[in-house]
Amino acid sequence: MVGPDKQNAGPLSGLRALDLTGELGWLLGRILADLGVEVVKIDPPGGDPGKGLSPLIEGPLGAVSAAWIAFNMGKSRLDLDLNTLEGQSRFLELAGRADFVLESTEPGMLDRLGIGWNALHERNPSLILTSVTPYGQEGPLAGVPASDLEIMAAGGAIWLTGDADRPPVRVSLPQAACWAGSYAAIGTLIAYHYRQLTGEGQHVDMSAQAGVVPALVHAPSYFDFLGENPMRAGGYLVGRNVNGAVMRNIWPCRDGYVAFAVYGGQAGRQSNRGLVEWMTECGVAPNSLKKIDWDTFDVTALTKEEVTEIEEAIAPFFETITKAEFSEQATARRILGYIVATTPDIASDPQLEEREVWSEAFVPEIGKTVRFPDGWLRIDGERYGLISLARQDTSTSLDLEEKAPVPLGIPKRKGALGDLRIVELGGYGAGPGVGKLFAEHGAEVIRIESRLWLDGFRTNYPPFKDNIAGPERAAMFAITNDNKLSVSLNLKTSEGRDLAVRLIERADVLIENFAPGTTERLGLGHKEMATRNKKLITLSTSNQGRSGPQAKRVGFGTHLSSLSGFTELTGWPDRQPVLLWGPYIDYIAVAYGAAAVLAALERRRQSGVGCHIDLSQYECGLQFLAPALIQYFANGEVSHRIGNRDPNAVPHGIFPCSGKERWCAISIHDDAEWERFVNVVGEPWVKDLALASVSGRRAREEQLEQSISTWTAHRSREEVVDRLREGGVHTALVNDMADLFKDPQLTYRQMFHRLDHPVIGEHFVPGPPFKLSVTPAEISHSAPTLGQHNEVVLCDILGLSSAELEKLQVSGALE
Repeated sequence: MVGPDKQNAGPLSGLRALDLTGELGWLLGRILADLGVEVVKIDPPGGDPGKGLSPLIEGPLGAVSAAWIAFNMGKSRLDLDLNTLEGQSRFLELAGRADFVLESTEPGMLDRLGIGWNALHERNPSLILTSVTPYGQEGPLAGVPASDLEIMAAGGAIWLTGDADRPPVRVSLPQAACWAGSYAAIGTLIAYHYRQLTGEGQHVDMSAQAGVVPALVHAPSYFDFLGENPMRAGGYLVGRNVNGAVMRNIWPCRDGYVAFAVYGGQAGRQSNRGLVEWMTECGVAPNSLKKIDWDTFDVTALTKEEVTEIEEAIAPFFETITKAEFSEQATARRILGYIVATTPDIASDPQLEEREVWSEAFVPEIGKTVRFPDGWLRIDGERYGLISLARQDTSTSLDLEEKAPVPLGIPKRKGALGDLRIVELGGYGAGPGVGKLFAEHGAEVIRIESRLWLDGFRTNYPPFKDNIAGPERAAMFAITNDNKLSVSLNLKTSEGRDLAVRLIERADVLIENFAPGTTERLGLGHKEMATRNKKLITLSTSNQGRSGPQAKRVGFGTHLSSLSGFTELTGWPDRQPVLLWGPYIDYIAVAYGAAAVLAALERRRQSGVGCHIDLSQYECGLQFLAPALIQYFANGEVSHRIGNRDPNAVPHGIFPCSGKERWCAISIHDDAEWERFVNVVGEPWVKDLALASVSGRRAREEQLEQSISTWTAHRSREEVVDRLREGGVHTALVNDMADLFKDPQLTYRQMFHRLDHPVIGEHFVPGPPFKLSVTPAEISHSAPTLGQHNEVVLCDILGLSSAELEKLQVSGALE
């Protein structure tokens, strides 16, 4: 088997993965292929059944699933019947020559075939097996089937999304498999890093339900900190205000929608001021806006009446402008906001064209070339991407000598990443989220902060302990920065910059998510730091990357989720789009950023030198939406929101149960499952023979949904789910934030960890959604107070004396 041609050999070139995954694990293999791994997709006789999932891309030779194309780019293919002794023997032989095995079968299936973890580990002790399943390998829900709808419901994401007067709603393009695959890639590469230190392989257990939790960001903390359950609020953002005011984020404009919110903090005040100046020049700014003192403006403390007054003044202005006009002025005036982009908007974005995000590949199964988003990885200014698609290949290059990594020793610190020291600059989610994952697996992560420029997660995002704002009381900061050290340095002083330089000189990785150019102006850019530390790996993560016409465009993750297409695809077709909770795209970038750094560490191991990674959060988000973009490029079809309906399963929706805001998810994926549903429900309406076929159910979908709603509404959601699961039907509870903390499967997997903070007290933080069999995460201490570890970092690591430390405190260098 020959791996696909690449534009550039990726940092993991020379490694090999055997990919047994279905839809739930496709993206895992795609990410490894993006990084240079030779991924061999092993299909059963007749091919991957996922190739038939709608929407389909048609060509002269047939039609294939857009999702199958998108997430299997860059893989070679081998047909193998694992139900035969010959197939099992051949697979074990190949596994002896592989670095990774990726699978998404039902827990225990590989064991029953004689090719499970024990057999693989005995054959190849250095092998890493990654299993991606709906709920994980063990626990009360292990083995329960679930599609995107059920996983997003059980993980809490659906609860937070939609209009208050309708059922909770999912993103119309399936997302659960993307969250599962991307975070499974992190677990796989952490396990690989440990293998390179010790020679020992391990089993990575990825739960898709747990993989949804990062997308919830701080929503569970509302229940933990305040006993409140955040509710879906349409185009409004819940949770930015201590008085309970919701902040509008989605606004109609002349030709669609724009995403904008009134923010606090220095960036928010500049943004608000820029919008009012624009409105003033157009002669439409009311006095109520002009008289606001933006320098003292505090969005978290506004009353509901004050918020309404501001938004009622802004809304008529937005209705007069186009998306293009908003983009132009937002760029020029540093207004925090983006358009709510459709697939045509994304396809024609000059920023993406200049950064060469798009690639083309010939798809043999359909006899047609397709365009797709690619090249999210940039190292030292060089774009890495794929230029070929999964294909049948009968060559024998898999029959190579078995490879064994040379053990390099045991990490100095506990955990798979215990040999690493990481310095972190910046704030909010995309950068610190990467540091959190590394810290939880043993890396020493040092945050450089300043009282003069506080992380927005310390100040701008409720909930706060006891609903009292303060930099040591914010849940958002607490759940993003556990296991880290904090040193307070005033980088505007020469002493503060010198200390930062000395820390970076001793670091393996620098993570920064400032606006492009900021670290260079501070004298801490990668080029300068690499002259002092040639092994330094710098991850620079920003909204749209460090090059291109929109590189310096400001905006937060909430807005960027709209530019990336998620907002347009969320909600009901007869209403305006709705907002996803929090900075959704930031945590997609966390997955891709962590994977990039882990791959760069292997590159450094081989070359002896570090590198600079330019990560565009926008481009990372497009990877999750690749099927819709391929569909547009190939067929000219524009994807739109469709509520909870699905092109493959019918019925497919969220249904009311007894009690206030109690819901369940139900989906029927074929006629056999419908028959099982009929047997469970047993009522006359469900026995209508016209509903026995997919086409019949599709023709009566609205009526069918009403009938199911009537059946579920008088039953508890637990009764509905228990009965349907026992009958073999896809179903799940729609978990709210309170439910997550008592969910039996998440509890079994210890998804939430109780920590004790000196100001907040006891609280919960989420751990990683994957489990490593040899080196599991250890979440041992709470997020630091600002400058809490000045003495530890500056004296123990840099060797300063107590007298020198005291002098620095007096000089203001430690502000």
